[in-house]
Parts: sequence; structure tokens; C-alpha cells
Amino acid sequence: MEENVKVPFWKPALIYGAILGFVGILVGVLFYFLNLTTQTWAGYVSIAITIAVMAYCLVAYRKEYMGGYASFGQVFLMALVIGIIATILSAIYTYLMYAVIDPGLSEKMQLMAEERIINNPRIPESMHGDLLERMEGRFTPGRMIRTALIWGSIGNAIIGLILAAFIKKNKPENPVA
Repeated sequence: MEENVKVPFWKPALIYGAILGFVGILVGVLFYFLNLTTQTWAGYVSIAITIAVMAYCLVAYRKEYMGGYASFGQVFLMALVIGIIATILSAIYTYLMYAVIDPGLSEKMQLMAEERIINNPRIPESMHGDLLERMEGRFTPGRMIRTALIWGSIGNAIIGLILAAFIKKNKPENPVA
């Protein structure tokens, strides 16, 4: 006879989402103070840290709340909610960073992007004007928050799918005696 035990979902999701969100914010603040915000490799480091922290949180969820076993769907759903909570926290941080703490940072980001377009030998000069024109307005705090919410959720969902495939652990089937 199997017992149906109600496993908590929202409490660990909020806890692990806050952990992932605050670690991401901490990394962002660290990169800001080290003046690395505009460096491409800093984004890759942030993604690697996100993957590591989310993996830790999902394994901890499986062990602490699921009795050591969780299906792919359970792990993925938890990853999705953790990612959404972390993305919301990140969007709040993004707004504060670009609208309150350092309003000039968005202009710095736009100048960096323009410089990369102009210095890219694979982009013909005839396209520079069109690309720069399309880029206008993309570095406002509101636009950056919308982008962070959309792409952060999508990115965390993809990371969650991949991690769920590795972290899932199904209960062994009991043979009938």
C-alpha cells in the first residue's frame, strides 16, 4: 500500500528562487564594482554560476523535500518556478541599477554595442547605419527589464530542462514477491 504524502512546493520554490536571484544580484553587483559589466566573458561567468546554483538547489530539493527521488516533471517544474522567481528579482535589480544607481550605465552599454558593430569586420559598412538605427531605444531601463524578464525566463527554462534530465531520480520499482 502506497502512501500519498503531500510534498511542499511553494516554500522551497520561494527559498531556492530567492537564493538563485540573490546570488545573481551579488554577481552583478560584484561585476559592477569591478567595472566588468560591459565585458562579454562576464555574461558567460554569470550563466555558469546560474547553472551551478540552480543545479545545487534542484538536488537539494530532491533530497530534502522529495525523499531523494523526483521525476523529470517534478524537477523541471521546480526549476521553472525557481527561474521565474530569480528572474523577477533580477529584473528589480536591473531597474534599480539602470534607473537609480547608475543611470549612465545604459548609455555606456549602448556605446559599447555601437563600437562592437562598427569594429566587426563581418558587418559591411553599408549595414552600420541600419543596425545602429534599430539599436536606438533598446538600452532604456524599461526595455531592458522587459528583455530580462522574457529572456531570463526562457534561459532558465532551457537550463531547467537540461538539469532536470540529469537530476531526476525515479524510485526503484519493487518486485512483487
